[in-house]
Amino acid sequence: MSNTTLRRGIGRRLFRAKPTELIPPFYLWIGLALLCVFTLAPFANLVLSSLMEKQELLSGHLFPKKFTLINYRQLFGGPGALDFVSAIRNSVVVAAVTTAFTILIGVFASYALARIKFRFRSTALFAILAMQLLPTISIVVPLYMMMRDGVTVGIPFTDIVWFRTPPLLNTVWALIVSYITFSLPFAVWMMTGYFKNVPKEMEEAAFVDGSGRFRTMFTIVFPLAMPGIAATSIFTFLTAWDEFMFASSFTQTYASKTLPIAVSEFVGKHSLDWGLMTAAGFIASLPPVLISLFLYRYIVGGLTAGGVKG
Repeated sequence: MSNTTLRRGIGRRLFRAKPTELIPPFYLWIGLALLCVFTLAPFANLVLSSLMEKQELLSGHLFPKKFTLINYRQLFGGPGALDFVSAIRNSVVVAAVTTAFTILIGVFASYALARIKFRFRSTALFAILAMQLLPTISIVVPLYMMMRDGVTVGIPFTDIVWFRTPPLLNTVWALIVSYITFSLPFAVWMMTGYFKNVPKEMEEAAFVDGSGRFRTMFTIVFPLAMPGIAATSIFTFLTAWDEFMFASSFTQTYASKTLPIAVSEFVGKHSLDWGLMTAAGFIASLPPVLISLFLYRYIVGGLTAGGVKG
């Protein structure tokens, strides 16, 4: 085979799209390369900036002349180290507890909407979707008043109160309760689609063998829907970890502030500590990055297996 024929063959494979392809492979790889650059460049710049001295950061250098860990030493050993560690602990507690409550309640609600026939089931499902369309900023004031006065559980339109919590402002429970208000509708909507994808024949076979509803749920339905449950858990955790608006509104003390608030407070009224801010930003971004790297198969599997059926 001559060089000319070989070059034509390579050019044909690179620049001509197959009938099953939208664009030629060459342009596809160029697009993927650009996507990787625009996606990874900000994170790479954050990492490099956290390893620079303050003078280099202020001078606008993209690459440090000398790598240093001084920003991390000041972050974990300086005057505000205890407050920053407390913010990390609060973020972990808030994200973990929010995810646990959301999944615990959401799996049963989703299974009921997917399998149990009752009146207005479709209406309830689309009402849950409508709650997702509601801007979160619109419920900040009602939630603030609820957290200020304490959460009350009772019979509507009566004076009967079952229990009332103490005021929740400046506590992690204020964030947990408020995060559940928007994470639970998302989880129910997502997991309902996963449960609908589980074949009904497997449940019916279990019923014939004498298995009850709850046993069938835990031994057949939940394991088969585990990729979707895992994906929903990951998204719920990351949303609670990164949330800023509610955390800024409901927490004013270092005992309750989360990591996004701690990072934002490095921006002062008259100064900005770029070194500490980049180091704190890198620490705050580690959990989402690690979760995406090590649990990506659950995320992809959950997304591809999802989809709410009518």
